[in-house]
Formats: sequence, C-alpha cells, structure tokens
Amino acid sequence: MKIKVGISGDLLNEDNEPCFGNEALLKLENRDDIEISWMDKNIQEITPEDASKFDAILLNLPTASAQSVARKDCKLKIISRFGVGYDSVDISAMKEKNIIVTNTPNAVRRPVAVAALTMIFALSSRLLIKNDLVRSGKWNDRTNFMGKGLTKKTLGIIGAGSIGKETIKLSQPFFNNIIAFDPFLSKTQLHDNGALKVELTELAQKSDFIVILCNLNEETKGMINKSFFSKMKQSAYIINLSRGPVINEKDLEVALENKSIFGAGLDVTSQEPIALDSQLMSYENVILTPHSLCWTDECFHNIASEAIESIINFFDQKPIINQVNR
Repeated sequence: MKIKVGISGDLLNEDNEPCFGNEALLKLENRDDIEISWMDKNIQEITPEDASKFDAILLNLPTASAQSVARKDCKLKIISRFGVGYDSVDISAMKEKNIIVTNTPNAVRRPVAVAALTMIFALSSRLLIKNDLVRSGKWNDRTNFMGKGLTKKTLGIIGAGSIGKETIKLSQPFFNNIIAFDPFLSKTQLHDNGALKVELTELAQKSDFIVILCNLNEETKGMINKSFFSKMKQSAYIINLSRGPVINEKDLEVALENKSIFGAGLDVTSQEPIALDSQLMSYENVILTPHSLCWTDECFHNIASEAIESIINFFDQKPIINQVNR
C-alpha cells in the first residue's frame, strides 16, 4: 500500500503549479511507494477526513487542531510545516496522537535575515515616502524627509535563534552596536555571535532599530506593549518579522499616534490579512507587507526541499533534524 502525502492547496499558484517550483516535488514524485495529492486550497483547518486519508501532510496556511486528529481512524503520522513557525499546529494534541511535527528553520534563515535588512534600509532611507514624493509631484519636498545613517546606530534583536544569529551576522557591517535579548542564550553565546546580551528593558532604551525574531508563545504574546514602547527612543523604529501577536497592536497605534516612536516595519500583523480600515494603514512611517517579505524563488524551493526531506526521512526511518515536538 502506498504512502499517501497531502500537500496544502494554497501552495498552488494561479496556474495550478507549485509556487515553490517542480524540482523539489520530484523527490516525492520519483518514489514508487508514495502517492501525492493536492488538498483543497480553500480550507482553513485540516479536516478529520484529511487526517484519516493521509499518512503525511505538507502544511502551509491551514491550522492543525485537536479536532483535526480526533477520529479513531486518524492515520496521520507526520505534519511537515512549510516554514519556520508552528504556532498554527496544536503541538500537545499531535504529541498525544504520536504525530510528528517538523518545520524548516534552515531554509528560511538567510531569507528572513535579508528581509530584516530590507525593512531597516527601507525605513532608514524613508524609501516609500520618497517614492510617493516623485509620484505625487512633490520632488522639491525631499529635503523634509532626511534619512537616518546607520554607522553610529544600535541594532536590537529580540530572539537570537537561528534567524536572529544570521541577522546579527549580516548586520555587522552596517551598525555601530548590536544588542540582543534572548533568555535562552548566555552572554558568551551571544558575544560569539556578535551581539551583547541585554534585558528587554535595556534593549528598548538603547536601540535605534529593533527587529523582532522570536517565537510566538504564551510568554511572548503581547510582550511588546505600552511599557516597552514608552522606553523606546522617540527616534527609533520597530520591525516585526516573527508573528503579529507578539506586539500589542493597540499600544503600537498609540505610540505611533503620539509620535513616541519614529515608525515601524510590519511583515506580520495580529489579523492576517490586515483589515483595510486598520489604523496602521494610515501612517506613512509604517511599512506593511503581507507576511511574505522573505519570499523568493530560492527561499520557497529550499523550504519545500527541507519540508519534503523530513517526510521522506520519516518513512525511510532516517533521522529527522527539524522535529519540534520530541
């Protein structure tokens, strides 16, 4: 009997082709013992029917809850997340059912770090504002929108794991100082990676640019709030490339409205897609991108390859490097 692998339908583009290209998919298609199927691209959650039909699921946007795997005939053995985040999967429920959950931290390390620098450069140069000046015939207003140089500035990193380390590495040529908050790393570990370990309050006070790269969990949800914003420099920017709920957005809106911080770059928001009437849409000093700033052809190919490798390794009884629910 063939191993049945379901792939999130939302990974198909408008031409019904894999958005990550066909090369990575060959690893599954060339296996005689594996049968692949594309799932409904409109589902928001894995259904009990899916969990009883597939041995493995390559999962993108849909969630995986306890209800998804509640049926007695559930045959699902592994969920391979297309990306680094796994907060959309009920880890406890999967562990109870002995379903392995994996992610793809290696594939996104460089792309997300590059996305962080992209936000920093766009904000510091006031790129979008200057683009609007040209398009609105306000060329001569350019002297009113001076950018900020980085050579004397301090970069603060919240979450110095795999992506955070890469961000620190890529940022070193541009910043005078790099500081980081990560309760799971020692001073020595952070120093070896090129950053000074500080507490969250000190990071807020000293940073000119703050990049959030931590996981979303009960400890980090709403961690960046009114208290944090009140400690930031009035000239500082905050950038979120992790998960929207890490920031209390109401508090962020107040900070922007009161001009107690200089601006923000948000690739993620608490509600996705963000509501068109969100207050965040009204600020010219806020850059908003649709949780995809790191997406490139290289990035998606590497994510797919890493996610598919986890599935194949599981059924070939080889080590799974990226299991998140051991």
